[in-house]
Amino acid sequence: MGWSATVVLALTVACQFDPSGAAQEDAAVDTDGPTGGARIDAPPGSQFRKSISVSSGTTVQDLTNFPLYIELQNDVDLRDRALLDGSDIFFVASDGGALEFEREAWDKSTGTLVAWVRVPSITIADGVVIYVRYGDAAVAAAPNPAAVWTNQFLAVWHLADDPASGEADAIVDSLGVRHGTAHSSMDSTAVVDAALGSGLELDGNDDEIIFENPLIGTSGHTMSAWVNQEVTGDNDALLVLGNGACNQSRWWHTRFGGGTVATGFYCDDWNSNHNIQAAGWKLLHWTYDTSANSRMFVDGQLIAGPFVHNGNQNTQGTVGRIGNAPGAWGQNMGLNATVDEIRIASVVRSVGWIASEFANQSSPETFYLVGPEEP
Repeated sequence: MGWSATVVLALTVACQFDPSGAAQEDAAVDTDGPTGGARIDAPPGSQFRKSISVSSGTTVQDLTNFPLYIELQNDVDLRDRALLDGSDIFFVASDGGALEFEREAWDKSTGTLVAWVRVPSITIADGVVIYVRYGDAAVAAAPNPAAVWTNQFLAVWHLADDPASGEADAIVDSLGVRHGTAHSSMDSTAVVDAALGSGLELDGNDDEIIFENPLIGTSGHTMSAWVNQEVTGDNDALLVLGNGACNQSRWWHTRFGGGTVATGFYCDDWNSNHNIQAAGWKLLHWTYDTSANSRMFVDGQLIAGPFVHNGNQNTQGTVGRIGNAPGAWGQNMGLNATVDEIRIASVVRSVGWIASEFANQSSPETFYLVGPEEP
């Protein structure tokens, strides 16, 4: 975990694509590589690939349309052969069919690639083998971030974006629907190294991100986030959706009351008695089903629940917030934490899915094996 925020900054410069083709390096010599020597990029038609294999038994259940986190650090083959803008890099299944993917970061100078790939099926019995391909932009499939997150995701924020002092929709939702607007107090200094690349450090005061609430009504959900929680005496709001009225809200705190993770619907709330303050990076999940049961997970493990709510939940209101809550929820609700990879889904994820997400994201190098370069 933890490719540097500097990769993102370098990527911003490196990927300013020139439509004329001048920014590409087809059959060109790159003389400013990390070794300082000449480096020849693959000419058109020179296709290369590497296998990415999830072994049998890696997951505890079969997974469908799973967004696989891919992190290739300092890959010399990608460095030497892929294009400057990464337009030749894509992913295919074992039968050669293109897979939907989102390229979150690419730094040619180091050969570092970060991507999310929607894998149609990963089984306990067989695992899965996919391939990363590169070397010929003419045959490459283009990234399609929204298509990666079609398995009942409602919003996916990687939180690597510059808040830009309150610029509207600066915090990108990969589905392209619920971009967030950061508070005017936030600026580029909020972007820091985080669990999976870059995230946002919130100061516990005015810092917050406002977005359109995707969960109105009585439906179930799964929310997840990587959080590095500071020690504080406040009630720290991670996600708050809806209105500040009984049963019309869904709120999730990383610190509440006695200092533990808590969730609720306003007037029907639940404290997990699990403290994550000063515990480093933790992957949190909160699931709620239509039988009015809540469950809380930390690092892929169930830590509390099911907690049975009163059954009157009916979320109302169009606004959602990351990192704070309005006065109706109480005082001192600002989040004193660094956050990364916040997601909301309209489905209740299984224990096996949640455990697989943690295993993949916390240690990608052990979740799959990368094979040698093949022509």
